[in-house]
Amino acid sequence: MIKQSSEDNTATFAEAFFIANLLFVGVFYLALWMLYFLRYKQTSLLGRQHLNQTLLASSLSTMIFLAINSYILITSNYASLTALFSLEIYFMLIVPSFLSAGIIGFTKAVKGLDFSYPLIGQLSK
Repeated sequence: MIKQSSEDNTATFAEAFFIANLLFVGVFYLALWMLYFLRYKQTSLLGRQHLNQTLLASSLSTMIFLAINSYILITSNYASLTALFSLEIYFMLIVPSFLSAGIIGFTKAVKGLDFSYPLIGQLSK
């Protein structure tokens, strides 16, 4: 089990930015990348693991969001049943699945413990 020092909060910030990115797509995705470039070399192994996982999960969720919005814009615009259905699928199925992993990861990061995201945790190593 990997533990972090008490003054290294990179893992906690990474998890918090990931959760915020699910709610406010874009702004916190850029903040997560800034955290990566500013803190990756100085952080502990635990912080790097959390940072890698949150970047991968955040990239995946942002790509899904952008793909859905692009599809809506290309096909029928936002005033359609397709837009409503697509965005409801995203916000009722995809966001909660990412959010549950993010909340568990955040609580583990606050406690200074490692956590491997389901399905994508192995890809980030």
